Amino acid sequence: MTPPPAGFRRRFVRRMLLLPVLDLGVTGIFIIITQRLDVIPVALVNLALLAAALYGFASQVFKPVARFEHVGQGAPEATRRIERLPGLSAYAAAALVMVFTVTASSLGVYTPAQTDLSGISPLEVGLALAFYACVYATLYGHFTYFVINDLCIDMRRHWRDRLQFSSARAEGRPGASAGLRGGLARRLAAIFLVIGILPALLLGMDLTLLAHIRAAQGLSVGNVVALDMIASLYVVLASMVFVSRSLLAPTRELFSAHEAVRAGDLGYKAAVLTDDELGQVTARFNVMVDALRERALMQDVLHRYLSPGVAAELIASGGLIASRSVEATVMFTDIEGFTGLSETLAPQETVNLLNAYFTALTELIQREGGTVNNFVGDAVVAIFNVPTGLPDHAHAAVRAALAIQRRLADHPFTLAGGRRIILPTRIGINTGPVCAGSIGAANRLGYTIYGDAVNLAARIESLNKRYDTRILVSAATKELAQAQGCASPFVPLPRTTVAGRREPVDIFALEPVA
Repeated sequence: MTPPPAGFRRRFVRRMLLLPVLDLGVTGIFIIITQRLDVIPVALVNLALLAAALYGFASQVFKPVARFEHVGQGAPEATRRIERLPGLSAYAAAALVMVFTVTASSLGVYTPAQTDLSGISPLEVGLALAFYACVYATLYGHFTYFVINDLCIDMRRHWRDRLQFSSARAEGRPGASAGLRGGLARRLAAIFLVIGILPALLLGMDLTLLAHIRAAQGLSVGNVVALDMIASLYVVLASMVFVSRSLLAPTRELFSAHEAVRAGDLGYKAAVLTDDELGQVTARFNVMVDALRERALMQDVLHRYLSPGVAAELIASGGLIASRSVEATVMFTDIEGFTGLSETLAPQETVNLLNAYFTALTELIQREGGTVNNFVGDAVVAIFNVPTGLPDHAHAAVRAALAIQRRLADHPFTLAGGRRIILPTRIGINTGPVCAGSIGAANRLGYTIYGDAVNLAARIESLNKRYDTRILVSAATKELAQAQGCASPFVPLPRTTVAGRREPVDIFALEPVA
């Protein structure tokens, strides 16, 4: 659905008609200084003709943008026209002002009726008229450029998500600046020309080479100085309002974008408001934010598919975690009777149920400082003291196991149809030396743990079925956990053999405490 028009066509026409209003002030200054009240009707008619010409130009030149604004079509044409609009408007204003100046002089607006120009050659009069026309065309063209550029900045900001301007298209391209119009250096040079040189040039010419023409107009030296200074200052100050807004808008946009990103809003996109170096900086700022957003997304995905500890170490190590041997406590969990349960569930129900189950267990394991190393079917493999060091890793694993059993007993899982399911879980824990680190192919690695301590933890978990228990721990875990301050009761079970071991092992049952 096309959004309602923002009224840019009307605003553009009004901006263009500021030029006759500006000249009305300049003409008024001339009339006041020269006391030529008789030329007011002619001056007003000439200004009305200038306004009509500017209105016709504005109506035609804005058509591609108006079409896009009203019906949402012609985006490429609208984009190109907005980019060229300040320059086109400035050239049109300058051309019309030159015609206007010549016409006004021909109608006697700037020449008293009793003026005797017989002593001045027609060539000299023509050159003087051309000089004045060029000066005022430059001043008014400069004014028009920044008036319309200020409006174009609003349009760029308003359509930042629908139109892509040249600076935005050039982002990241080598040598892109060569193709951009309206370089900042050229704008500053034009500003300096209009503010610093033209008024001085106009006054200098009026007091030297064109002094006799000004005298023929009935202007004294004081009148000339007053006219040139007041008129120039009037035009310059009017221009500076829009000049300052045009130059400061991109900087303010960058400041706003910087503050948004600093506050954590990586979705913020700064509007590219100009086709100069500031526009390029803004476009490249957006590229940087896109990279930051992509990096944040990658880190978020990394933390979703890996445990926070592994993800943090992976990032810190530059993408490869070196293998290292360390004493750790390993936990294996398994859902009792899950194979039979899954036969009664739809595949999506099974996935949803496991996601809820794994979320609950992961939260409790991480709360105690453990790391979920892997999900295997309905089983969870967790380690404590790797990759993040944990001084009381055996005690932490025991606390996590007890917390898991309490959570599963108190909070059944609910399926989509309202069916509530309890997932009884068996847990096996063992402590011993393990080797942890990256393993896999050259282009595909995983973080895992190896060692006899890991295998024994898996075998101990499976013994829960034999003894009808929920938590079994090895003697190594029990002794270390007690040394680390664990006061939970451990119930000794008969020594038993496990697959893969010749010698029987001591195991202890740990029952949840209400």
